[in-house]
Amino acid sequence: MRHYFSQLCTLGLVAVALATARAQAGAWEPIYSAQDLSVQRRDYAGSELDEIKGVVRVKASLNAVMALLKDADFNRNWVYRSGGARILQDSGYPQAYVYGIVDAPLPMSDRDTVVRFDYQQHPVTREITITITNFPEFIPPEANLVRVPQFGGYWHLRPERGGWVVVTYQVYGDPGGWIPVWVANRAALVSVKETLRNMISVVGRYEGAYSEFVKELAE
Repeated sequence: MRHYFSQLCTLGLVAVALATARAQAGAWEPIYSAQDLSVQRRDYAGSELDEIKGVVRVKASLNAVMALLKDADFNRNWVYRSGGARILQDSGYPQAYVYGIVDAPLPMSDRDTVVRFDYQQHPVTREITITITNFPEFIPPEANLVRVPQFGGYWHLRPERGGWVVVTYQVYGDPGGWIPVWVANRAALVSVKETLRNMISVVGRYEGAYSEFVKELAE
């Protein structure tokens, strides 16, 4: 089966580094808010690049959201500027190494990413966390693409009564190559906002999805 945890997507660093970065990071600044979608930014410790966090509330089951996140073939249809994704190594449902292409606007070169996604679900609250950890040397770089040197983050899914899920997508990344800082920061903001906006419109196609690894709140 060709499943995967959605690419780009974006702080899956080792635990100590992640905790240190969060402790040194600045306060969150609201950037965008409309209906059930909001986006914030903050300074990322030791970098001029921003850390971005988006939150959206979707009418869906946990199984439907997870089915969307793990559908590699459909990735390019909703993840902003996705040039496609594929599984490199799948260690069952909880973990996967994923290769993804970022279709960058001209005159910038397209990027590619190699990340690992790790899935956990809380046994009581049923909240799901999917950490994203960068592995740029997992496979050799492509000659015509710029390999993203730093990227990480997480997806967090919090189920609510009545069939709603609050989805948080938080990312930090260095796109590599030469890109002005303001362009990179703008691109990260738009990517998170548009990806979550698209999620609202496409998650319904997975209504009725089921996995033994995903427990709903009422179970």
